[in-house]
Amino acid sequence: MKLAYDLYFPPGDREQNLPPVILMHGMLDSRKSWKYIAPCIAERTGRKVYAIDARNHGESPWNERITFDENAEDLREFFSQHQILRASIVGHSMGGRTAMAIALNQPQLVEKIVVEDMNCRNFKPTQSGIMVQVIEMLRESLNHIPPGSDERTAKKSVAKYIVSLFAQTTGNEVKRKKDSRYDLSMIPLKLDGSGSYSWEANLDALEKMLTTDRITQNLSGVFRGDALFLYGTKSFFKVEKDEKIPKLFPRVTLVGIERATHLLHFEFPDRFIDEVSFFLNNGLELKAKY
Repeated sequence: MKLAYDLYFPPGDREQNLPPVILMHGMLDSRKSWKYIAPCIAERTGRKVYAIDARNHGESPWNERITFDENAEDLREFFSQHQILRASIVGHSMGGRTAMAIALNQPQLVEKIVVEDMNCRNFKPTQSGIMVQVIEMLRESLNHIPPGSDERTAKKSVAKYIVSLFAQTTGNEVKRKKDSRYDLSMIPLKLDGSGSYSWEANLDALEKMLTTDRITQNLSGVFRGDALFLYGTKSFFKVEKDEKIPKLFPRVTLVGIERATHLLHFEFPDRFIDEVSFFLNNGLELKAKY
């Protein structure tokens, strides 16, 4: 499977002869979510950065099947297709499980991994149920786009619906974090051939994954490279309580971001860039070459 991707290069005076960085997005998202993060990491680390669309997301091929292990195999193929011998992998949520799987099963391909707000445990029914509700919300949001809307208007319409529905169902007003750099262009919505808008995700395949045993993943083995697990202190995944993480990743560093939820790199992008760059640079700030 040939995955869609964007490639970012560091400035010429900062390019280092180091393994590239591969960014893997979360479920229902796309590589667009990294458009602010990716060039910053390239500049701060001197590495090439690939931002990839997973199968059934963005512009990558759609397939009836999707599991965490199949995502990892797609990534292994990506290495081969692009002659990548070794890379550092940064994965959010579903992308974090992909990073874990390839690091544990094919550690020779992985220099370091960064996992953004994802634990090693299988999804609980309540967590899968929340994601199914999100899929239904995304389907319904399309009905709130005014006929003839341009892309910006369409994205504003679905965003307004989603925010209002969240407030109604939880009783909590959605407030934009002051540090957030999320904008409408990152919303994975597209105009299809029929003149209607649709989500850039195979919602049917993802719903089937969430409601069957395809969501399970039995992680085993040990990755002896460096690992960074970033988590939100207000996230429902409770990464800091997962006792399996240090067993699978004995050289792990866990860092909690105060006030963050599951969407770290959306809510606190600059803090995210700082933590990831510091980790990839072995605690050093990259200096320009003169």
